[in-house]
Amino acid sequence: MKRALLILMAAALLLALSACKTEDPLADAPNPIATITMDDGSEMRFELYYSAAPNTVGNFIALANDGFYDGLQFFRVVPGVLIQSGDPNNDGTGGTDYTIRGEFSENGFGKDNPSHMRGTISMARRESDVNSASSQFFIMQGNYPEYDGRYASFGRAADEETLNVIDSIASQPVDERYAPLKTRTIRYIRVNTHDYEYPYQTITD
Repeated sequence: MKRALLILMAAALLLALSACKTEDPLADAPNPIATITMDDGSEMRFELYYSAAPNTVGNFIALANDGFYDGLQFFRVVPGVLIQSGDPNNDGTGGTDYTIRGEFSENGFGKDNPSHMRGTISMARRESDVNSASSQFFIMQGNYPEYDGRYASFGRAADEETLNVIDSIASQPVDERYAPLKTRTIRYIRVNTHDYEYPYQTITD
């Protein structure tokens, strides 16, 4: 009887240790807050949802806090729909030297992303390649739930000022390719991670 009790206690201890090893260290972390500071000093703030798109959030945080986005433009503006940035070439052709997996349902990703409603931030990608996202992102001015499941949305506007800045950028005149005639430049993007680390993985050829 005593031996059986000892065996049960040992099994319970092993289960507890196993649970500790697999526990997500970010499960109780507050959501990171990304601040996009524009050329005129105005700011957009976004609450990032790690639980909805962990690799996407980790990649965005790394790029932002490494200064990748500093000085880049909102090179694409579709009034009433979205504004887009994150390209070092400022024309939609550039990105990082790697890509990440697309975290959305059309790519077999099992979690629910935030819907593409006004104020949502999401990763851009090539239409023909679900795993082609790298650094480019777009921010919704309008409500387009038809984008849900096709792009990795990963955060939402945190306040009214953010929505006002989105509207200001989206109000610029554009040409037939949706390139703004007067560019708006990102001074920098920084993410407050509350001292937590957010890892991410890239896709290698």
